[in-house]
Amino acid sequence: MDRSAILKAFETNLWDRSSFLAKARKDAEVQDSSDLLVVDSGLPSKQLNIIGRSTLHPRFAVDRIEAAIKRFRAKSAPFTWILGPLSGHGTTEQALKDQGLACAEEEWIMAMALDTGNVPGTPPAGLDIKRVATKEAVEQFAAVLSNSSTPPDEHIKTFLTDTREAVLAPSPLRLYVGYVGSEPTAVLEAFSAHGIISFYAMAALVSARGKGYAAALLLNALRESKKAGLRMACLQTPEASRALYERIGFKPVGRIAAYS
Repeated sequence: MDRSAILKAFETNLWDRSSFLAKARKDAEVQDSSDLLVVDSGLPSKQLNIIGRSTLHPRFAVDRIEAAIKRFRAKSAPFTWILGPLSGHGTTEQALKDQGLACAEEEWIMAMALDTGNVPGTPPAGLDIKRVATKEAVEQFAAVLSNSSTPPDEHIKTFLTDTREAVLAPSPLRLYVGYVGSEPTAVLEAFSAHGIISFYAMAALVSARGKGYAAALLLNALRESKKAGLRMACLQTPEASRALYERIGFKPVGRIAAYS
């Protein structure tokens, strides 16, 4: 895949993943149009409320942007507006700033060819990696992911509990948990669609960081994906972690920004 094909696949994967579980939650609403995606999880979490795929016509852009933002502000719900290289990055930013939003983070989009590269590394001793396949495992995944942030985001637990039937059903979504001494310690979320596998949530409990557990989950998923015949893997990372992923075999292909 060339760079343009990778970016197209990456963004399509991203938007599908952003709305996937929300479509399964009773109190959520997804407005999915060709030029704008609005995901309202029904919960006050900027990780779960997403606006993206902004390929707006200049004539209607200001009104559409204002209406999308007003939806969340009307109920004081935090949200994140994601700008990808094919969806508003560099063109929509000023309009978001005019609405009072600020860039919370900007990251690299990294890609790795699985059909030509070898996945390095071995799992740390004592780490048992399992694919989420039970309701108990969904709860464990949610607990680790929630507690990996400061302060913990309890809404993630609610969201995953409410959508666990969709999590467990056969789908492009893949959740992994790493156990150390039977205790859930690290988690990884992947979404396989449009010819690539993209990695999203990757976290470990604060007490277990720096031991390579989260990285081991990523390497395990890469090996599984390569064995399954997938050709490309993608992820997002801040500049500070770019060199780490380059050592694994990922290469930067674009930039993505989050506004809130």
